[in-house]
Amino acid sequence: MVSLRPLLVNAIVGLVILLVANVAGLAVQISLTTLLVCTILGVPGAILVVLLALFDVAFAATVVPMLVG
Repeated sequence: MVSLRPLLVNAIVGLVILLVANVAGLAVQISLTTLLVCTILGVPGAILVVLLALFDVAFAATVVPMLVG
């Protein structure tokens, strides 16, 4: 019988890493895609998302510049 506990723990830790990275100011966009990547891949997925956002490849939160008129 296969236990789902390690997969569940890995997914939860991955989501926590994503939230901590966002609070730390790494500007990771939290969307359905990033949540699915972190839930399915767990810790490696969270590290991948954070690195891609850090290097502005993907999952980077976009900042809309304000036009001062």
